This record gives sequence, C-alpha cells and structure tokens, in this order.
Amino acid sequence: MAPTEHDEFWKTRSPDRRLAPWVSFYLAFRRTTALPETRRIAALNSIVVVIDLDTPGRRPVTGSPLADHSPVVGLSSKPMTYERFGSEQGIIIELTPLGARALFGLPLRHLANTTVGFVDLFGIRARHLTEELQEAPDTDHRFRILDRRLLGWILDRPELTRPLDSSWRHLTTATGNIRVADLADRAGLTRQHLTTSFHREIGLPPKTVGRIARCHRAIRLLTGRNPPSLAALAALCGYADQAHLNRDFRLLIGSTPTALLRSGNSTDLYLGSLISLHPMPNTGTNLELGRPLS
Repeated sequence: MAPTEHDEFWKTRSPDRRLAPWVSFYLAFRRTTALPETRRIAALNSIVVVIDLDTPGRRPVTGSPLADHSPVVGLSSKPMTYERFGSEQGIIIELTPLGARALFGLPLRHLANTTVGFVDLFGIRARHLTEELQEAPDTDHRFRILDRRLLGWILDRPELTRPLDSSWRHLTTATGNIRVADLADRAGLTRQHLTTSFHREIGLPPKTVGRIARCHRAIRLLTGRNPPSLAALAALCGYADQAHLNRDFRLLIGSTPTALLRSGNSTDLYLGSLISLHPMPNTGTNLELGRPLS
C-alpha cells in the first residue's frame, strides 16, 4: 500500500506492576508523513526515552535541543519543539524521576531542559536493547522485553533518598497545591536544603515541579467528562484567576486551554502518560490508536 500523506500507528501498555514506581507507560509507534510537520513535547514531570528502531526523520527547531537519534528527554520547564518528516518507528518509555535516577545512576539536573542520546547515556546496554527490540517479532514481544530488562536494571540500583522520594510523591499527589516550606517540614529539612537537593537530583526546583503538576491536573479536568468552565477550572486548580491559568498553559505546553480543546485529535502535542488528546490509557489498560500495530 502506498504511504498516505499522514499515517500513524500507536500501541500503548502499562509496565509490569513491579515497575509501577519507576515506569509510567510504554508506547510503540510507527508513522509516515509526506511533508514536514512541527510537533511539541509539553513540559512533563517525567523522563521520556525514545528508542528509534530505524533512522528517524526528526530535527530540532531552532532554540529547542533534541538529540538526533534515540533521544532521552529530561524534565523540562517549557515545551520542546521539533520537526518530523518521512517514516519512523520506535518505542517510548516514560520514566518517573525515581526510575530515571535508578536506571541512569546520575543526578537528573544533567538531563533537565535538554536531551541526550540513549547510547551516550546508557552505553552498550542501550545498543543491545535496541538490537533486541529490532529483532522482536511484534510489539507485544517488545513490551515484554522492556519489562524483563528494566526489572533487571532498576530493581538493583540505588534510588533517591527517602526525604526526596517522599517530597516528590507529596508534591505530585498534591498537584502543586502545597508550599515548599511545608514540604521541607514533612521531610525534616530546611527549605534551602530541600530546594537545592531536589533541583540537583530530580532536575527542576520543587516549585517548578508543582506548577507542572498543577497544569497537568487542569488538563485532566479540562479534557475529561463534564469539564468545568475555565474560570471554575482556574479556581479548582489553585490559580489566581483565568489569566493565570492561560499564562501557565502557554509557558508549559505552548497552548491556551481553549486552543488545546480545539485541537481535538491532533497529534502535534505530546502529553505522555498524563493524558493525550487520543487519549492515553489508564493504568492497566491497553489502547491501540489508528490501525493496530502488531
């Protein structure tokens, strides 16, 4: 069959339950675009590992860093823009900061607001994993390979210290509606010590992570059933007013709430396991988008 102007195949799956604290989800993709298309990755409280299974048609837009092949995208306080073209096939692993810290074994400030090639970061293991995924007969086999390899690599690696681990969980569970001073009190640390350690190990300051978590909650409510008005949404999520809500959306995802809703099933914005305009799966479910990807 001749390629159409735009053809996309997606399949997602939650990881093995034992990986739940470290891995959010897997996504397999295959897509063909006849003309170059601009895409954005929203500011996320997660690390996105793209494993290219062929030579990708992808290049960064000026001012937006993107590794050429199999990029690992760190936590970012702003959207990242790139251009894609031609055909590409690959797997996305979305890691929590806890998982990325355990897997890569380095402070995540080295990945913040930038990308690094998977092989540059993970060495020979990245090459071997890519080859194993390329040789797998279908997508389900690839997902099982990821489960097996990640269980072996993550479970025996050092994690974040308990104060930072608990601070991360409190902050994201509270969707940003908790003061850094209160977070520090919970952790038994001074505010300065918590902020410095959090920024070094997780990649962004706690206040920024809180802003992203609050924006994510707003997106969930906005794109769910019976969404509130924008004024009510702002109040529910702890924004000062609707203008504050709009400003944070522009800064963190590059779009206003109204524009996000208008985009419908567009795939020009990657929102990861948070939600997607496709939408993405809930924990424990599979979802196939477009034609099945075997």
